Amino acid sequence: MKRVVATGRTVDEAVTSALVRLGVTRSQATIRVIHEPVSRLFGLIRSKEAEVEVTAMLSVEETAKDFLTEVLRLMGVDAKIRWHNSAPDEEAECIMDIQCDEKDLPVVIGRHGVTLDSLQYLVNNAANREKEKHLRFRVDAGDYRQRRKEGLCQVADRAVERALRTHKPIVLDSMPAAERKIIHTYLQDRSEVTTASEGTEPNRRVVVVPVAQAPSSARKSRVGSGARGSVRAK
Repeated sequence: MKRVVATGRTVDEAVTSALVRLGVTRSQATIRVIHEPVSRLFGLIRSKEAEVEVTAMLSVEETAKDFLTEVLRLMGVDAKIRWHNSAPDEEAECIMDIQCDEKDLPVVIGRHGVTLDSLQYLVNNAANREKEKHLRFRVDAGDYRQRRKEGLCQVADRAVERALRTHKPIVLDSMPAAERKIIHTYLQDRSEVTTASEGTEPNRRVVVVPVAQAPSSARKSRVGSGARGSVRAK
């Protein structure tokens, strides 16, 4: 919600002023008259303008946008936020795209996207607080999410190639759950390998295992220890 207190010669004039400042229509706002205008009377009573408090009822998307903009401002980043809904064939979510100077991208994204993930976590909590219907938000900057996904898929392809060549499980670098999910999903239709996760957060890793090396009861599940190589995600 956004609140503005405005004055005017009449209540309508004060309300109009507040609505313009908020950038909303009357139907999107709640209006409270603080006091009516008072006209000057025989020089004894000074005239007083009407004063109103107007509260804009923001959508969950607008709340997320305002919150993210303010957090970035506190980080010293001058940015604009553009948002759009995901494609119909994708998981339902709202994408918040941070548009800022290229020099600020490392600050917004952070090492391996850690800062971007933290901003995403905060936005989801702030925007959905006290909302009956929750909406999932994905925060992106400089098309980092897509570039990172493509990089992870390349890492997965190299891991498969090495696993099949060496006939041994290949352990990838530790990565967040969302990135592990990308690799699991990308390789789930590959009949020659299976994938699993092992270790504990924040050092949990994806393991790519040749099917011939994976016990049938453990396929697509956790694998045991054994001789392994590693592939680094760049």
